[in-house]
Amino acid sequence: MTSLSIEERAELGAAARGLLTQQSSSERVRTVTAEAPGYDTALWDQMVELGFTTIHVPERYGGSGTGFGELAVVMLELGRGIVPSPFLASAVLASSALSLADNESLAAEVLEPIVAGASLGAVAFASTGGTYEPSLLSARWERTGGSLRLSGSSGFVVDGAIAGALVVAAIDAEGTVALLAVDPALPGVTVEATPLMDVTQRMATVTFDGVELAEDRLLAEPGARSAELLDQILAIGSVAAGTDAAGAIEKVLESAVEYAGERQQFGKPIGSFQAVKHHCANMAMAVETCRAAARAAADSLDGDPAGWATAGAICASHIGPRATEVCGIGLRVHGGIGYTWEHDSHLYLKRVKLDELLFGTPSWHRRRLARTVMGPAGGTEKASA
Repeated sequence: MTSLSIEERAELGAAARGLLTQQSSSERVRTVTAEAPGYDTALWDQMVELGFTTIHVPERYGGSGTGFGELAVVMLELGRGIVPSPFLASAVLASSALSLADNESLAAEVLEPIVAGASLGAVAFASTGGTYEPSLLSARWERTGGSLRLSGSSGFVVDGAIAGALVVAAIDAEGTVALLAVDPALPGVTVEATPLMDVTQRMATVTFDGVELAEDRLLAEPGARSAELLDQILAIGSVAAGTDAAGAIEKVLESAVEYAGERQQFGKPIGSFQAVKHHCANMAMAVETCRAAARAAADSLDGDPAGWATAGAICASHIGPRATEVCGIGLRVHGGIGYTWEHDSHLYLKRVKLDELLFGTPSWHRRRLARTVMGPAGGTEKASA
């Protein structure tokens, strides 16, 4: 892995911001989310051409071989622009799962088209009830002779309806975790889109009705290794969602400060009033801590995998609630106009609220973090994520 210098990361961020500012205004976001497939395919093609989908993928799979720190630079800019794209599902989650897989021949087969932009990937790791607890997964696998059979369902699959390849987490009758690569076009696979309040993201429920798979569709040996891999990818997802939210609230703060300097009340800019100053100051402090947490968590993903779960839990438990708070304050600073359908405040609020819950609630992550730090005294696991 080759990390970029600070200057090179700045150039990457500037390139991403320039492209997204030009090609993905809020008006454009509203237009593309109102029609299938829910994102701008021309913009996606440009992102692929610029190599954004290759950033953290090893060179042996056609990637650039850099790291998650560099990937987070792009994620931050996507959040700033509340850009609807398959980047999280395909270029982050599916690519990470396959890059980390022990089954390298399977990874090469499925991952290379995703990196090249010829296909999209997604991961199906949640139950239909929304939990990521392995023991409560609602997708089931079993061995039948020399093959595998997949049944049950996975819920809350980001971009599941447009994916050409799925990485599915399932358990058997004994609770053994397995990760499998599944072609959504196989007989027995049904994908149903799930409506969301956040129009910039897309979810689906995937149902498996006796889907037959070969043994070589396993990413790793079922059991402890697959459970470890699942935990690592969830940590990556938590950091990615936190980084997206950190980027979004940067823009929310900028918009609120600009509006507070322009909007006149009683002959003065509302930004001169103490209450509004306090609102903006509180937003600024939250933005800084969220940005620092996201940057540190992303950089930690380029280190020892043993620390990834902790980084993901810290990132999710802090950034999620703080980002939602910032968006709420930003909406209030805008006053009545902020509550209208025409204003962008609600787009940002819905985006960061989904980011907060996407890979487990903050309370779920805090319980996991408590057990890491305190051991059994940290509390027992609860069913719901």
